[in-house]
Amino acid sequence: MTRFRYLSFLTDYGLEDGFVAACHGVGARLAPHAAIIDVTHLVPAGDIRRGAAVLAQTVPYLPPAVHVAVVDPWVGTARRGVAVAAGDSVFVGPDNGLLSWAVAACGGAARAFSLTNSGLWLNRVTATFHGRDIFMPVAAHLATDAELTAVNGGDAARRIGLPAGAPVTITAVPQTIP
Repeated sequence: MTRFRYLSFLTDYGLEDGFVAACHGVGARLAPHAAIIDVTHLVPAGDIRRGAAVLAQTVPYLPPAVHVAVVDPWVGTARRGVAVAAGDSVFVGPDNGLLSWAVAACGGAARAFSLTNSGLWLNRVTATFHGRDIFMPVAAHLATDAELTAVNGGDAARRIGLPAGAPVTITAVPQTIP
């Protein structure tokens, strides 16, 4: 059973390297039926608030999809990944507030889960490329036939939203991505 015909994709990866293409490749291998809609990959590095705003402004015009968003200055830390059902879509990304405004634009979270089922990830997970290794594979499995509960099996107890006030921007430290 195919659950979603589309994956949408927003990042701060830029377009100079093969990072976006690598994620597209993972999505195409695991969910060959799903078209990928690129929202943008030009969010300023680490600018969670800007990424959240672009996603929230765009999602109402997209078809039902699994929306993957990655602006993740804390990649490789204890920050968790989440999958959130809202409206007729699912959002996958880091639990850093990036998804919160888009989830609200779709009527609010119906259910949310931590991404702890490593069976849905790539076999080799690096500390610096969770977009490719965790978020896109989980999204592709959800687009194909996995139930939302398969990402973890228990509801996430806490979701982090973006605070009001000053922008949440973190200068990304250049890292080598294997």
